[in-house]
Amino acid sequence: MTKTVLENIVQETITSKYFSIIIDSTPDISKVDQLTVAIRYILPDGSPVERFLGFLPSVGHKAKDMELAILHFFSDLGIDRKNCRGQSYDNAQNMSGIYNGLQSRKKSSSTAEFVPCSAHSLNLVGTFVAEETSVSNRVFMTTQSFYIFFSGSTSRWKILENKLYSIPNSTLLKNVCPTRWSSRYFVCKSIKNGYKKIVVALQNISEDVSQRPAVRHKALALFKKIKNLEFTFM
Repeated sequence: MTKTVLENIVQETITSKYFSIIIDSTPDISKVDQLTVAIRYILPDGSPVERFLGFLPSVGHKAKDMELAILHFFSDLGIDRKNCRGQSYDNAQNMSGIYNGLQSRKKSSSTAEFVPCSAHSLNLVGTFVAEETSVSNRVFMTTQSFYIFFSGSTSRWKILENKLYSIPNSTLLKNVCPTRWSSRYFVCKSIKNGYKKIVVALQNISEDVSQRPAVRHKALALFKKIKNLEFTFM
């Protein structure tokens, strides 16, 4: 099935002739780094499409190594890189650097204009603005400590799950993703919607004599943090 889908995408790309590439390096759940390759082109009816082509095993973080891996990848697929008219990466120096970044290595396609990823640029703005204040830093460090505390034990996670079950539109606590500003929205939303039940869960754990003393103390400390006026307001 994978081969059939990929062959169809390649044929569409060859038919449309001109295309753009979107490439990013990302670790999978097992912490193995890999290069994600997507392609954008126009269908005969004039509609633009973006297609995922595949993952490339770790090729290193040097622009030269990534360039060679991408060239071999497109060559194996039978797609002519000379028809590439656009390239989009994140703002990392090895990707978007104007002198040594991947975007500058255009020997095979000198007409491939570079456009930095708008989503990543906006994400960086939100992240850096929030990190400018000690208050926002404290808030998100606290929200992360809630997630770590409950997710660190299946029994504690179950206690929280049972408490939140009765609340409409409530969601379990979310992990703060360091590279996606949008994750902070979902973190705040999960705490806002389930605030009262999270407070009760922490209080119950802190008063449960069957819990280890260290767990009870941690629960009490988090209970005080979540009841703090600054945190609640933020």
